[in-house]
Parts: sequence; C-alpha cells; structure tokens
Amino acid sequence: MRLSGKKVYITGGTGGIGKPLVSLLRQAGADVTVYDIEKEGDLVQNVDKIRAYLESSTPDILINMAGYNVFDYCENQNLRAIIDLNMMVPVQLSQAVLRGMKRRGSGHILNIGSMTALIPLPHLTGYVTAKAGLKGFSDSLRRELGGTDIAVTYIVPRAVKTGMNTGVRAEINERTKVTYDDPMKIAERIFRAIAKQEKEVRIGFPERIFAFINAICPSVIDQGLQKNRIIGEQLLAETQNSKETYNEKTVSSLRAAR
Repeated sequence: MRLSGKKVYITGGTGGIGKPLVSLLRQAGADVTVYDIEKEGDLVQNVDKIRAYLESSTPDILINMAGYNVFDYCENQNLRAIIDLNMMVPVQLSQAVLRGMKRRGSGHILNIGSMTALIPLPHLTGYVTAKAGLKGFSDSLRRELGGTDIAVTYIVPRAVKTGMNTGVRAEINERTKVTYDDPMKIAERIFRAIAKQEKEVRIGFPERIFAFINAICPSVIDQGLQKNRIIGEQLLAETQNSKETYNEKTVSSLRAAR
C-alpha cells in the first residue's frame, strides 16, 4: 500500500518506538496525527473525545501503540487501569473508525501487542490479560472484515529498549537474561507491516518457538518459567525492603526536624 497522502492517527507516537515510526511514516508522505499525552492529557480519560474525533474525521490508518506495564503480584496491581489503557482504549478507537472506513471502502487498523500475550509471564498479570484480549479482538475483527478492503494487523514484539523497560522491569529482564530489540528496528518492521498490510507479525527468536510450545503444551512453559517466578519474587522482596527502609529514614528525618 502506498502511504503518500494517507491520513494516520497514532497513540503512543511520542514513545521509544512511536517516534521513529512517525518519522518513517512522514518520510513516506503520510499525514500523521499523534496523540500527545503531555499536551492533551490522559488517554483513558479522553477516550470519548478521541472516539468522536475519529468518527467525524476517520483516518486511513489507525495505529494503537500506547500502553504500559506493571511488574508486581496480581493483588497489588491496578488491573482496571492497566486493562483500560492497553486493551479498552485500542478496542474503542478501533470501533470508532469502522463506520468511516466501511463508507470509504478501505482502511487499516494496527494494534501493538506483546509476546507476553503468547508467553504469559508471572507478575505481569494485568498487562498479559490486556494484550491477550487485544490479540483476540484483532483476530476476530480481521475475520469479521474478511471480504472488505479494511486490514487489521497485530504486532507482537518482544522486549524493546524503551522507557517501558526501566526500573524493576529492567532489573527482572537483566536477571532473567531477556534479549532486547532496538526501537528503530522494531519501528522499521512495523512500517513494513503497514505497507504490506500484514495480518500478524511476531518478532523474536526463540520467542516464536516458545509461543508455539505454550499453545500446544503449556505445562512445558510452566516449568520453564518457574525460575522467572523465583527471581521475580526475590526482586519484589528487595524492592519492598528498599521502600520500607526509605520510609523509615524519612520518618526518622521528620522526627529529628521537629
């Protein structure tokens, strides 16, 4: 598909993958509108306003890239917030463009998922739930739109060296020897997927093999990820101890200042 003159709307376009992808799209002649959280505010809170905009001014291409993850025990996670941004926002924005794309007779919806949706990892419950739901939605919608000229693409990256993988996430990735991909390389791969209107792109080896094994024999992956669970629990315990030490020092300082 030629991208010159195409109107693109993207969330997450100011992030580590988003910035180079936006640059590639603009170099190809696309007219790109980026949702900027710094200027426009929280994406979840503004989803109805964005839906209205997309319904009245439907782009040729919608890219749902915005997201974040939380590494913690399930009971400590704000599951509603995680699922709202990572799944419900892209689902609702995809829904918002459908009538306009159908009237036009063409369009492309691209959803950014995660390899963790195919290889669910411990302590990422909310994020895995959201991305797995987004994959199901993307597959179902793509099949529903069969026979039309509206494409649906689901991108499945593994860990990427962006701001999402910092702090505790960076530490667990280091301890479990996770392989990172370069944001520019992922942006280039997504760009090619847009141009070719590919259906699903899974990035990373041996992750693609592990995803296949998880689908047919999840108990094998269960065993394989026990080491990750133990390392994760150790890291969470260390993090909790650090917080408690920090809080104790803060209280002591306040008392001494009185």
